[in-house]
Amino acid sequence: MSKGNRQEDITVWRLDDLKGVELRSGIAVREPYPKHWHEEYQFCFIQAGGGELFYRGVQHDTPATSLFIVHPGEVHSNQTETGCSFRSMYIEPELIRRTVSDVAGRTQSFPFFSNPMVFNAEITRQYQTLHSSLESAATTLERESIVLEMLTQLLARYSQEKLRLKSPGREHAAVERVREYIIEFHSHNLSLAELARVANFSPFHLTRVFAKEVGMPPHAFLTQVRVAKAKKLIRIGVSLSDVAALTGFADQSHFIRHFRRLMKITPGAYLKTARTFYTELQ
Repeated sequence: MSKGNRQEDITVWRLDDLKGVELRSGIAVREPYPKHWHEEYQFCFIQAGGGELFYRGVQHDTPATSLFIVHPGEVHSNQTETGCSFRSMYIEPELIRRTVSDVAGRTQSFPFFSNPMVFNAEITRQYQTLHSSLESAATTLERESIVLEMLTQLLARYSQEKLRLKSPGREHAAVERVREYIIEFHSHNLSLAELARVANFSPFHLTRVFAKEVGMPPHAFLTQVRVAKAKKLIRIGVSLSDVAALTGFADQSHFIRHFRRLMKITPGAYLKTARTFYTELQ
């Protein structure tokens, strides 16, 4: 993490279980970036303020709510007169290539984005939401799913050679295997690759088919299972800190956040309700 003065703040972080991805966020950044290049693909969303991107011989305005994409090895520079706040993601080329091959179902070369600028409100809003969620997503499965979904949308809409996303079929037996696997091993830090092996599908195909069959992606189903198991443990008197650990949540705050999101009450409030209910039954 690197920080400047009170007006300017840049944070850089990597997630141990999300290989090939580096995340950055900047607040009120004014200092220009001179000519430089990256080994990775860069995806940068401008949250506030704005500036200019000089890239492949063209000057591009980068206003608030715009997203720009820079290819590995391409020299570019950035400047701003007003300052800007941003969220960037740097993704290693091999991860992008694997994603393309996964989606297309065949070996692909590195994709090219002929227009670096994206102004589509739906896509930029989704990117911002997904980037922000990586700060709080505490499971490998959720993090991998978030990045896969973002890349799939960008590649399908904006790469020079458009990826065609076929409608998922109904591979019921494979989905049931994965569903049962998640229920059995819900306390483990499951990965998308692990579940894909259970189904004998690619990660992309598994995610789409599972969502079609079950009604939600694997990471959301995992959270539902954990909360359901947590309710049972709370009712038999297990402490909330132990419930969080036994059901696979990263920590108690992560447990409370997801429990409240799905149940609309905190685990503590649920505990009081459960105690009252069982007391009245006696």
